[in-house]
Amino acid sequence: MSTIRVRIAPSPTGFFHIGNAKTALINWLFARSTGGTFLLRLEDTDTERSEAQYSDIICEALQWLGIDWDEGPAFGNMPEKGEYGPYRQSERAEIHRREAQRLIDEGKAYRCFCTKEELDAEREKAMAEKRPPRYNGKCRSLTREQIAAKEGMPHSVRFRVPEGATVIDDLVQGTIRVENKEFDDFIIVKPNGDPVFHLAVVIDDGLMKITHVMRGDDHLTNAFRHVLLFQALGYEVPTFAHLPMVLDEQGKKYSKRLHGANVLDWREDGYLPETIVNYLVLLGWTPEEEGRELFTREELVKAFTIDRLGKSAAKFDLKKLQWLNGQHIRRMTAEELRDRVFPILQKAGFDTSTRSPEWLTHMAAICQEKIPTLNDIVGYTDFFFVEPTTYDEKAVKKQWEKVDALERMDKIVEAFSSVDPWNHDTIKAGFDALVENTGVALGQFVHPTRLALTGKSVGPGLFELTELLGKDTALARMQRAIEFVRAHGGAVA
Repeated sequence: MSTIRVRIAPSPTGFFHIGNAKTALINWLFARSTGGTFLLRLEDTDTERSEAQYSDIICEALQWLGIDWDEGPAFGNMPEKGEYGPYRQSERAEIHRREAQRLIDEGKAYRCFCTKEELDAEREKAMAEKRPPRYNGKCRSLTREQIAAKEGMPHSVRFRVPEGATVIDDLVQGTIRVENKEFDDFIIVKPNGDPVFHLAVVIDDGLMKITHVMRGDDHLTNAFRHVLLFQALGYEVPTFAHLPMVLDEQGKKYSKRLHGANVLDWREDGYLPETIVNYLVLLGWTPEEEGRELFTREELVKAFTIDRLGKSAAKFDLKKLQWLNGQHIRRMTAEELRDRVFPILQKAGFDTSTRSPEWLTHMAAICQEKIPTLNDIVGYTDFFFVEPTTYDEKAVKKQWEKVDALERMDKIVEAFSSVDPWNHDTIKAGFDALVENTGVALGQFVHPTRLALTGKSVGPGLFELTELLGKDTALARMQRAIEFVRAHGGAVA
């Protein structure tokens, strides 16, 4: 078993963002492809913004995507699992306080009694003098007697930044060096006793023995502070990989306000989780097999290597996502597709109880090459469950406002009446005979028939859908269509 341990550590302050999903996926694929361990840790210490419902949404989104965790918090009927818990940061407060105190005791951190007003004044002075606003180190050298004299006064805890430089050999960004003097002594514990993000994340990663920290490149500037803290606490410094962010179709940071920013939006829109996984990995990783874009989850695990992660941000492309979704739908068995669309049909209000599993499978199969999303099954099959009461206006003008429209409709009814047994092949043979006997192109019979049976100009194959409708229903709908044409003045030249 590999010793690689990676994690995803989202904050439950909102829905699960598409960027979070990409980061989780890269970590998960790395763990699965190397035999490593993938952790989920909820960083829920932002008490003002964190909500339990968002924690549930994160877990639900990961489960929908098929990104399972080896260690993590309890969710639903699944108990907490792992040896390094708890996996909710809010439950680790005592651990954070203990480690912060250790830093103080070892002289690597110190109490800062500067008030907010003092700090604000210093910041304004720095800005007026056109220099970076930095902490002036007022409390850095307080003696024990001075600290004792301030006992009971509100204070924060600051990290004592050492001299020297910090170097990060990032797997994606390359080697980056920063002089430590670029950092002031930053706060690691707030006046209320809560650890700031920098301290909590390092303590948790260190004690959970995380070997690789793979996260968005918006955390790259934080990484230098984190390395300093890893070193000060005596933890092994993990390998870093800062991944490019997901951009929207305009090339801007994917706004939380955009539809689709929430991973579960795509589920509601009828996209397969396999598609989202396939697409997200392509936004930051290039397969060794040049030009290949279509992968199952299992194929990705086999193909994934960390050295092929890209440095440049990728732009979201909805058309490509739709194409991929269609490809994954085509890969499914008809039975699998039936099971996926069944709840969608029920949600749309269609009564599927009178249809056999075999009939529903056949119905799904005749749509499989057509639908770009699962939700499109509704528009492609509604006429099976609800008789059309209107007809597409453009199709009516094109198909039924012709001199011989009624004559052709009568011939279609006549052909339907003689079909026996009623199946795809015999129905097609009847249409072929019409073409041969009349010399009229097949489309001149197919299109008005589709309009009569479905009310639409597009949909599944005509002979397939006609077979599923049944002979009596098909004949009845043809007669109603003929009555519609006559009621509206009949066919005109």
